[in-house]
Amino acid sequence: MIWLAWRQFRFPAATILAAVAVLALLLLAVGAPSAGEQAVQLLMADRTRVDVYQFVSIAMLLLPAVVGMFWGAPLVARELEAGTHRLVWNQSVTRTRWLLTKVLVIGLSAMVVTAALGLLLSWWTHVIDDALAAGADGNGIAGQPRMTPVLFAARGLAPAGYAAFAFALGVLLGTVLRRTVPAMALTAAIFAAVQLTVPAFVRAHLDPVTQTVVVSPQNLGGFLLDGPPEAGGVVKEVRVQSVQPGAWMIANETVDSIGDSIGDYPSWLATCVKPDPEKMAPLGDPACFQRFADAGYRQRVVFQPASRYWTFQVVETVGFVVLAGALVGLTFFWVRRRVS
Repeated sequence: MIWLAWRQFRFPAATILAAVAVLALLLLAVGAPSAGEQAVQLLMADRTRVDVYQFVSIAMLLLPAVVGMFWGAPLVARELEAGTHRLVWNQSVTRTRWLLTKVLVIGLSAMVVTAALGLLLSWWTHVIDDALAAGADGNGIAGQPRMTPVLFAARGLAPAGYAAFAFALGVLLGTVLRRTVPAMALTAAIFAAVQLTVPAFVRAHLDPVTQTVVVSPQNLGGFLLDGPPEAGGVVKEVRVQSVQPGAWMIANETVDSIGDSIGDYPSWLATCVKPDPEKMAPLGDPACFQRFADAGYRQRVVFQPASRYWTFQVVETVGFVVLAGALVGLTFFWVRRRVS
């Protein structure tokens, strides 16, 4: 039965495995970024490595959805559409054994493939992660901590959990809908919704750290005005830099002396920052920011520390595998009770 499952699975497997192999070879061909204090700056200066990093990261975000669409959704739906399930299940192999074998062979293959590539990407970027955790700054993807939602989902163990969930979701939808193409489309839509929902409403609220800091020229991270101060422009938003290197910043808001979020900033705050012609960057006035602090204004930041990365990876992977198991259980129930 295992041989039969693999024989039926070999063509879609070969396609995705070939794509994964290409991604792995790209990482190995360009080589990992150089280690050291200047690792982020060296990566930013290497256009080829940055492009490969971005391409593989995007591919890793899409890979679990592809598994669900092309490995999961057709698994049962294809048999039901063609009517071949009656022939298969009337042989010596029961429908339970048939489904269990296919789910295990293909599902475990999906997890192994995505975990291998996710861990390879983690190895490739570990010098960048170390540099960012040590306080290095950078722009674009090179300056993004691995705790940020997009990079978190593309690396480590988490893609294996996502692949298991997407695969099980595709199998269930294919079984219920009995049509391959609608099941593929719905799998992609639901998986995308889950990927957007979990970081915003689950991971971000797992005991985040909240700190209140004084805004100063040294920690100023952003200063948004709706126009030049001399033309009556006022400040619309103030942001400070990350209070902990490598952390995922969830909230960055200004509060008043009693801790409430403010709606309008003082009009004079717009004069606190002016362009620095030598550094081509904002230049803050310490006295002006001291006045801002004396008025009771502070910046409240909410973040997930970098130290929680692997804990969150394991928790999220296990959580999605458990959800996948529940979806597989529903599929078995449906096959036994609703499919004839």
